This record gives sequence, structure tokens and C-alpha cells, in this order.
Amino acid sequence: MDTLINAITIIVTFTVFLFSLMIFLNMLKYKEAALSLIFNKLDESILIFKLLAIAALIFSVGRLLDLLNITSASSLVDDTATLLNLTTIVLLIFSFYKLFNIMKIKNYKV
Repeated sequence: MDTLINAITIIVTFTVFLFSLMIFLNMLKYKEAALSLIFNKLDESILIFKLLAIAALIFSVGRLLDLLNITSASSLVDDTATLLNLTTIVLLIFSFYKLFNIMKIKNYKV
């Protein structure tokens, strides 16, 4: 079971890395246009930033549980911290995906 959880964690962490890299490269290529699209689609952007704030909150609780796990040998604390970390990663994947779709510059040919 631990191997499956480790494999899932690696896959979803790599997915977060890819989405954040795509956002970064898009920002380098189309700096002003990508940022203006965030403000043009303000309702979607606000929802995304709320999700990012929730992900940061869950992440910080998970880190506190990881610190607690160092001092105690409870498997419940370890499993809860792992679950919170995976929840954070899933929220980040969704948020980065939506943010990239907002910031993506579409090339239209007329």
C-alpha cells in the first residue's frame, strides 16, 4: 500500500511541477498579455486564488502534522498528514490547470 501511495504522490507532484512550469514559460513569453487575461476574467481568477489560499492552509496544517509526527510515532498522524498533502496537491493541480487556461494565449488565424 505504501508503494501505491508513493507512486501516486510522485505522479501528482510531477503534474503540479509541469503545470507550474507551463505557467512560468507562458509568463516569460507573453508577460503583459497573460497578466491582463487574469484581470479580464476576474470572476474565475478570484475563485482560483481562493482555491490557492485553501491549498496553502491545508498545506500548512499538513506540515504541522508532519512536525507532530516527528515527536510521536502515531500512524494516524502520519496517515492524516499524507492525506492532507495529497489533498493539497490535487487542489494545486486544479488551480494551476485553471490558471493556465486563463493565461494561455490563443493564436487565432483569420
